[in-house]
Amino acid sequence: MTLVQSSRLRIATFSGLYLVQGIPTGFITITLAAFLADQGYSAGAVAQLMAINYVPWGLKVLYAPYLDRYKHSAMGRQRPWLLLAQSGMLVSIGILFAVPGVGIGLWPIAAIIFVYNLFGALQDVATDTLAVGLLDDDEYGFVSGTMWSSKIVGISIGGAGMGTVLSQYGWRPAIGIQLVLLLAAMLLPLLVRERPEDQYLAQPFPNDGDGRELSDDATFESVRDVVDQIIETFRQPVAAILALLALLAAVPTRMMVTYGPVFTVQTLGWTDVGYSQFAGGPALVAGAAGAVIGGWLADRVGRRRVVLAAILGIMGMFLSFAIAKPVWSTTGVVVAFLLLGMFFDMTLRMALQAIYMSTTREAVMATQFTIYMTLGNMSNVVGSAIITPLDALVSPQSIFLCSAGLGIIPLLLLYGLPAPSAADEPTEPEPASAP
Repeated sequence: MTLVQSSRLRIATFSGLYLVQGIPTGFITITLAAFLADQGYSAGAVAQLMAINYVPWGLKVLYAPYLDRYKHSAMGRQRPWLLLAQSGMLVSIGILFAVPGVGIGLWPIAAIIFVYNLFGALQDVATDTLAVGLLDDDEYGFVSGTMWSSKIVGISIGGAGMGTVLSQYGWRPAIGIQLVLLLAAMLLPLLVRERPEDQYLAQPFPNDGDGRELSDDATFESVRDVVDQIIETFRQPVAAILALLALLAAVPTRMMVTYGPVFTVQTLGWTDVGYSQFAGGPALVAGAAGAVIGGWLADRVGRRRVVLAAILGIMGMFLSFAIAKPVWSTTGVVVAFLLLGMFFDMTLRMALQAIYMSTTREAVMATQFTIYMTLGNMSNVVGSAIITPLDALVSPQSIFLCSAGLGIIPLLLLYGLPAPSAADEPTEPEPASAP
């Protein structure tokens, strides 16, 4: 059984890869950060480690043209890249397991984490490209949601689970468990083929095609050809508007990622531990629910409709909360606001992601889809940049009103988005693939 033949196998494989991808992320950003703080490292030192951790994910757009150029292996289009990525991740985690812990110094640990994330970002690009290429049109939303919810579960395991292991049993058991889980995940691309004609072992990155029937524009002589094609692609209205939506649609909710801790702790008097427990628990659950439900609805009622509903929900949520200032002291009101924010944020992202998948060109799918996802990540930067001056100039209530107002921008972009042959509308389900 291969991925192209089984819907269940696709869902299990993609979700498994995202789950394992999330565990080290949770370990590094939650468990290791807290552990370093407990060991006496300054906030600046921890922030530097986090910055080093995120840098490779901003570079993944540089990998994508190579995946579009070298995709003709008899092993499958993405399996060689997945195996390369996971081999690098495995070696990096193995080195972390071999060192005695943070006692060797922060910078050696940071260097290992940097290398790990270079390969982790490569796995992310290869997994996304594999999903775009193999999922049926009526699966894009739901499977995207299950992938993201799996990653959220992985982050929780890496944070809460590995945090417990680290505190009770020490460094090597915490790293060793991740090593075993990653080794198990490597069995997915090793044993599961993309298509029936794929070989388990072959030359991973041949210079020429392997004789398969691909679309006429799917073969490139060089990476430069890929870049030229992607430039031409983003000159088209659909791709250009989607790029702007990827960057700007989630800015209001991304502003709350930066402002949420400051607002709850400094304005409402929450403890930092209380906010961290909420953000790492109920808020993640709400995000996972939004991803799955939003993705499922996108496939059933229409992707644009779900995007529209999510944007209007976000605007209404911020406006209502701003008006409800007299009851901000009621914890339930604030909790409901934050949970709705995570839910609508992930609903919006999954519906947009389904549109990206359905409109991405086959020839440059790795590069085009990765650009959308990278721009989506950049919305965090835009949100943080907006919050910085607003926090200094206006009241919290005004910040929430501004967040509601910023929703007008993605509404206008959505209105101006041409319909590319109805590719972003729901389709009649075809007979189910073999389980």
